[in-house]
Amino acid sequence: MKTAYTSEEAGKFLAAMKENNDVVRIVDPEKRIVLQGENGKNGIETATTCHAIWGKCERCENCTSLRAKQTKGTAYKMEIMKGHTYWVQSSYIEIDGMSGVAEFVKDVTNGLYMDSDQQDRIGHLIMNYNQSLITDPLTGVYNRRFLEESFLPSLQCCHDTETTVNLAFLDMDDFKTINDRYGHSAGDQVLKDVGGFWKLHFDSREKNHECLVIRYGGDEFLIVVCGMSQEQFELRMHCCYQEMRKICYTSETTRFPFDFTYGTSSTEEIGQDWTWEALLKAADCNMYRLKTEKARFDPFASTEEL
Repeated sequence: MKTAYTSEEAGKFLAAMKENNDVVRIVDPEKRIVLQGENGKNGIETATTCHAIWGKCERCENCTSLRAKQTKGTAYKMEIMKGHTYWVQSSYIEIDGMSGVAEFVKDVTNGLYMDSDQQDRIGHLIMNYNQSLITDPLTGVYNRRFLEESFLPSLQCCHDTETTVNLAFLDMDDFKTINDRYGHSAGDQVLKDVGGFWKLHFDSREKNHECLVIRYGGDEFLIVVCGMSQEQFELRMHCCYQEMRKICYTSETTRFPFDFTYGTSSTEEIGQDWTWEALLKAADCNMYRLKTEKARFDPFASTEEL
């Protein structure tokens, strides 16, 4: 499919696509804005915020336009809303050298042979499938795929609006010792406890105020908070860390303590030319510095089952 157009060519192409679609628009999925669009048919309304078309105040977690822009290709999805089923095609496009994504939305409800009960089941299947792609199955928090394919491309918006981005890098202390002493199921339970606790306190997709928990590696987690000052973020992290009960219950008779170390970083300290790589490296270095200080003693040396 052709991707580079002049303004005149793009106008003719989009006009032709309007013949067979309910909505045709150009969006910038990183900034979450509609660059060019019109009111749609069948009750679909476009708006200045691209995801408002689906009645959402937060970014679509199954954003095909973001994927299309990343790959400079085409991505597809099905949306079910208010008893209607929509087929969505997102295609990368350049108009006079400016990049964006052309979205084509078509109501395919009348062309699908299924009753309302089937439609509800399919809707749930699609929702669960989309969620499984971006969620860590053990802990229920976001996974690294979500970080790299959905969240990081949207960080440019924080650059443009000079929104503060804070990061905490969490790493379990002596996690191998936990697995060796209590078994891998106990280690899994610890990860569930940690992931569930932090997700309870940091879980929002609101634009420029996102709070996310991500399982970054085996026993590593990231907490990303946008739109909060560095001082507020560090205070909130400290308060939550103090609040968390660091005892794992694996059975009625087996309980054991665990702990983790975290380091933080903020775009406030890195400066206006910050990058994600610099933010991650700073939080990682701070975490290992604190972990080294804690390692002066062995927290398991005198630990017995409680």
